Amino acid sequence: MIYYVSKVFWLIAAPTNALVLISAIAAFWTAQRSPNWVAWLAAAGACGLVVGTFTPIGVALTVPLEYRFARSDSQAPPNGIILLGGSGVAGVEVLAALSQDYPKSRLIFSGLSATNSTSSERFARHGGDPARIIYIEPLPRTTSEDAFYAAALLKPKPSERWMLVTSALHMPRAVGCFRVAGFQVEPYPTELRTARTIRFFAPGSAPLEQLDAAAKERIGLIAYRLMGKTDALFPGP
Repeated sequence: MIYYVSKVFWLIAAPTNALVLISAIAAFWTAQRSPNWVAWLAAAGACGLVVGTFTPIGVALTVPLEYRFARSDSQAPPNGIILLGGSGVAGVEVLAALSQDYPKSRLIFSGLSATNSTSSERFARHGGDPARIIYIEPLPRTTSEDAFYAAALLKPKPSERWMLVTSALHMPRAVGCFRVAGFQVEPYPTELRTARTIRFFAPGSAPLEQLDAAAKERIGLIAYRLMGKTDALFPGP
């Protein structure tokens, strides 16, 4: 009994949750007493915070992005493997493993500098050979620049296959950009955020962070498509 009471208490008392609830109550109280558009705008904003904090809407928006592409299961070695800088620690470790599976494939770091010793050390610690890494210069700042600079350096041919490593959430936009740049892409997504969240959803700041991340990717897909930087609004297999 104490266990369940403590869970319910923390659900309300956690600072993030408490602030959201207080804001929502205050906003709706104000809207009832002063029915003008400003009050109702505040109430709508508070309602959005409640939904984002206490429901898995961020997960619902993330799942279609993360599961859009399955990992490439091709046995033939790719011509090269491109790691995007936003892939984080998991991406470096994945590239190290892939570099051992495909000892003759070119290895490209995009968005990571040759002076970034942390990434090189982690790559080596997981069995990779830092001497094989090709760094893209100048350092790309966006996904479209990742694809543009990579194409300028590697000059991909239609007959070549390039494995692309980045987070599962970011993979649709990345694939769209690299296709426009002329790459025959084989996606290799990492960091499935929703794999654990679906089973262990907990209200608080984490759902809001996930909502932000999903919204950023979806807005990015729309913007990139309008600018012609991707080959489709929602790139698919």
